[in-house]
This record gives sequence, structure tokens and C-alpha cells, in this order.
Amino acid sequence: WNPSHKFIPRSFRLYKGVEAPKIPVDKDSSNYHEDNLHVLLGKFQFEAKGQFHDKGEPAEKEIFQAAFDLHLVGWLKVRSDFVLGHVQGDTFALSYFRKYLEEKHLSREAGDIDWVRLWNVNTGLQAPLEYKILFCEKDKRRYKNKKVHILAQLEKDRIREFQEKASHKALNEAEETYNA
Repeated sequence: WNPSHKFIPRSFRLYKGVEAPKIPVDKDSSNYHEDNLHVLLGKFQFEAKGQFHDKGEPAEKEIFQAAFDLHLVGWLKVRSDFVLGHVQGDTFALSYFRKYLEEKHLSREAGDIDWVRLWNVNTGLQAPLEYKILFCEKDKRRYKNKKVHILAQLEKDRIREFQEKASHKALNEAEETYNA
């Protein structure tokens, strides 16, 4: 059932209020300077890979607090080995948050960021943003599903260790035959 679908009987249609008039955004970049650049709205999505302690909870608190203090809206998803997010706000706040991520300003208790990737970087958005609040997406998988993924990750790690040992062993044997 989709209320926006046109072929639904009129009895199921929902009332749509009068749309507020949109304030036009000036697209000419020459009209923006240091005094009014904060009026310009933007957004970006990001991904950060790394190792975050305690299932990413301290990192989640720090990243959320940094974004919240900058009055950004959107969502964050923090796990033990990655951070994903989509944030929106004014251009000054976005540039500070981008710098925060790229310079890896996490405490040692939270973990380490290895690399950051940004995409969908956009400025000049219309005034009503897609999100109204900043929220964190929690891991709501059942234990059995988490267990399956943990076991798969452990198996991958074990295979990688065996491959590294085999390559070191082959390298050592090659050095012994070369030295003999």
C-alpha cells in the first residue's frame, strides 16, 4: 500500500497540505564571500576504515559529539572496523567535520582511523534539508547472524595467517638454498 500511488481509491488518499514556497538559492559563486558563505548548505557521505575499540562505542560517542557540536544533521553508523555516515549542514560546519575526519582526531581509547573516503560532496542545497536530526544507526542484528559474520571473519583471518606463514617459510627456504 503506497499513499502516493495514483491508482488507489480516493478513500485511502492522505491529505497533503499546501507546500511552503521554496527560497531560491543563488547559484552564482561570485555572490558568496567570507561574510555570507555560512548561508550556503551542503552535504557529503563518508566512509572511514580502521580499528575501533569496544565495538566502536567510544568512537561513536566522539564522532557523534563532534558532528552534534557543529549542528550537522544526518546519520552515522559505527562498528568495530568501519564508520559510515551521511551529514548535512552549512558549509563551514561541513568543512570542519571533513577536516576532523581526514586528520583522524580520535582519542586512543576510541581507536584508530586508517583511511577516509568522501563522496557525494555537494553544496548549494535548498533550505529544507533531507534530515532534521543527527542519529546513530545501531547494530540490531540477532546474535546468530552476528555469530555467523564473526565466524566468517575469523576464518578469513586464519586463512590469511596461513598464507603469510607459508610465504615466510618459502622465503626462508629460498634464502637458505641461496646462502648454501
